[in-house]
Amino acid sequence: MEKLEPLDHCYGTTLEEVERTLRFALDIVSDGIWDWNIRTNHVKRSPGWYSMLGYALDSLPEDVETWKSVIHPGDIERVMRNFQAYLDGESLIYAEDYRCRCRDGSYLWISDHGRFVEFDEAGKPTRMIGAHRNIHQRKMASLELQRKNEELLALNRKLEALVDARTEALRQANEALAQQVASAMRLSETDPLTQVSNRRHFERNLHGEWQRFQRHGHVTSLLMFDLDHFKRINDSHGHQIGDRALVAVSRTVRAALRDEDCFARWGGEEFIALLPETGQDAALQLAERLRLVVPQADPSLPLGLTASFSVAGMQAGEGVESLLKRLDDGLYRAKQRRNCIEAC
Repeated sequence: MEKLEPLDHCYGTTLEEVERTLRFALDIVSDGIWDWNIRTNHVKRSPGWYSMLGYALDSLPEDVETWKSVIHPGDIERVMRNFQAYLDGESLIYAEDYRCRCRDGSYLWISDHGRFVEFDEAGKPTRMIGAHRNIHQRKMASLELQRKNEELLALNRKLEALVDARTEALRQANEALAQQVASAMRLSETDPLTQVSNRRHFERNLHGEWQRFQRHGHVTSLLMFDLDHFKRINDSHGHQIGDRALVAVSRTVRAALRDEDCFARWGGEEFIALLPETGQDAALQLAERLRLVVPQADPSLPLGLTASFSVAGMQAGEGVESLLKRLDDGLYRAKQRRNCIEAC
């Protein structure tokens, strides 16, 4: 077997030889190395460092100020802050990415790592070695990706804002449409003069209540009244006074009814009320109260007002048409006497 040469014969054992070997190794794994003698402030840079930035070998002063002078103005504050933190022992590592100015004035992104390698008797660092690596292509690709991501985020924010604006506009349009529909519905269900329900709306409520009565037997009554001698008011004082009387009576009677009662203008000077959960006796008592308040609806009218009433309760097996005829017949009888109430 061939005898191996001793390591000191192959690689040398002097400090200079060890450092030279170390520099060769660092040159292999980096694009440039630097060696800072902290005591003298002398900085030795490898040929690769000069080549990386396009400078002639040893063409720059070998001190820390040269390093500071080539750092991009936008990066130097951050780099110096973190470098000083390592020098002061506030940070365990020194590692920074920043831009260095090349000989042609362009800037190159590099990655810089360094550490203390020698200390004095008091433990104070006296030497620091570091390595630079050219990361320009990778960094530029990363920055381009970041730029595109930021553009995409900005576009997303614009789209979200647009969607929010469209959503709000749609909400407002829907709300306006709903208000228009509600307004149209109210108009279709309301007597334009008196602002109480019209005949169509009343009939729809009446059929619903009648079906509920047929299924569950809940007592329900109807009340109808007609203003006495109303034609005399129109003929003597004009339709404007007649309309004022209708409005006043409608307002007065509506105020005397419950929210669940449906009160409508049946036609001309006739009015009708649907009274759920109300028996005929209670309906007769209500009719009497209304008979007494009708004359007080508008005391300033030139002629006093009175009304004739009929009251009918729903009966099992009776249809809506029959119920209304019974109520109408009762009102006819009441109008023969005037200012009275007829139970049907």
